[in-house]
Order: sequence, then structure tokens, then C-alpha cells
Amino acid sequence: MMLRRLVAGGLSRLPPAVSNPRAAIDQAIAASPLAPARAFWDALRELEDWWPLLLPILVWVFWRTYQRERAALGLAREQS
Repeated sequence: MMLRRLVAGGLSRLPPAVSNPRAAIDQAIAASPLAPARAFWDALRELEDWWPLLLPILVWVFWRTYQRERAALGLAREQS
């Protein structure tokens, strides 16, 4: 019974259409728990011109760190 009253009253009062859907989506994302992820993504997009330089450096740092960790694990296994 209560549900019928809510549905009947709600269908006659639809919210107005959004004039700019992109702005509405941006506003919803900014107010959500995903705001830090959105800020990170925006900062990453600002560095887009630097990607050809940054990506190889990051891959190199990753590979070097990975090799050091593997070597340290190998030494730890040999000692035990």
C-alpha cells in the first residue's frame, strides 16, 4: 500500500532533465569516494607530454628493483 503511494506520487514528479550530462557526471564523481582516484587521473593526464620519458624510466626502476629483490631472496634461500 505504501509502495503504491510512493510510486504514484513519484511518477508524476520526475526530475528535470540535465542540460549538461558531462558536468553532472563530473560533479557526481567529485563528490564520490572516487575523488582521490579522479585527482590522480587528472594529474596523470597533465603529464601526458612527459609519458615518453617517464614510462621508460619507471620500467627501468621497476626492473632494477625486481632484480635486486630476486637476488636478495636467492641469497636468503641459500643461507637458510
